[in-house]
Amino acid sequence: MRTMSIALLFAALLGAGQALAQACPGHLSSTALAPVPRDAVYGIALRNDDATGRALRDRLFAALRGSGHRVGEPATHVLSWRGSLSTDGIGRGGADPFSFRDSDNNRDGDDLGWMRDVPRNRRGGAVPTRRLNGSVELRDRASGRVVWTAVLSCDRQGDDQAALIGTLVGAVVPAIGQTVAGRAF
Repeated sequence: MRTMSIALLFAALLGAGQALAQACPGHLSSTALAPVPRDAVYGIALRNDDATGRALRDRLFAALRGSGHRVGEPATHVLSWRGSLSTDGIGRGGADPFSFRDSDNNRDGDDLGWMRDVPRNRRGGAVPTRRLNGSVELRDRASGRVVWTAVLSCDRQGDDQAALIGTLVGAVVPAIGQTVAGRAF
């Protein structure tokens, strides 16, 4: 099992429907630890300004705006994620896409390496399903306190990175600020 850090997390899926849901079907549970103000301005902490980070940020901001939330700087609340990716059925984890130690050194940034496309099986045949387990935190920037947290678990299928990002954002955004138990996505 590999560990990772990602920021977020987090309007509806933009018309992709069932195709996006198949990228990583799973469940989400969340806990509201404090109220999130209606006038909160959301941001996302990204360690790298690479294509994956930009895609996640853009999809997240579009989903938040579509849900009537404000986004941008200066953000009053910042989303970030941590998680793990493992390969089912072959008894070992996937390639190490990030370092947990690195995420602890930069709590405000996220490494999205685990979201990279799943490599194709070089011997042919189907790509093994990978289990993604993640946690999402929403922090009040002024106090540094976590005001909302979520855990999600899903089976990554295929190698469509845009679909994965859409699935995760579509699962997380509607739950922000709410307590939810085992919502399927």
